[in-house]
Amino acid sequence: MQIQEMFKRDINRYINGVISVGEQSTIKQELDEYVVTRELQRHFADFFQSYERGLDSPERNTGVWIQGYFGSGKSHFLKMLSYLLENKEVEGKRAVEYFDGKFDDPMTYASIVR
Repeated sequence: MQIQEMFKRDINRYINGVISVGEQSTIKQELDEYVVTRELQRHFADFFQSYERGLDSPERNTGVWIQGYFGSGKSHFLKMLSYLLENKEVEGKRAVEYFDGKFDDPMTYASIVR
């Protein structure tokens, strides 16, 4: 067996190494292949918990701060948040639907759906 046979997807496919907002051709691939780690799940939960508070009692001064080291995935995380918040249809599925099953905690996914 070769290493490339151990992967679910073709390892020779194009993977965009630079995060560019609005690049329509790769949105489905990005949403489909985004892996939510335990740490990311915690960040999504924190964000959407704050977002839900804003939905329940709107405030004028609501904001979030995304902090991390160079190369830690801040831009990619923000891009995924933008897809989830916009929730547009991408090849027959809403952006939120691509995240179904990516969270260990069903409440986090329920918050995102809301």
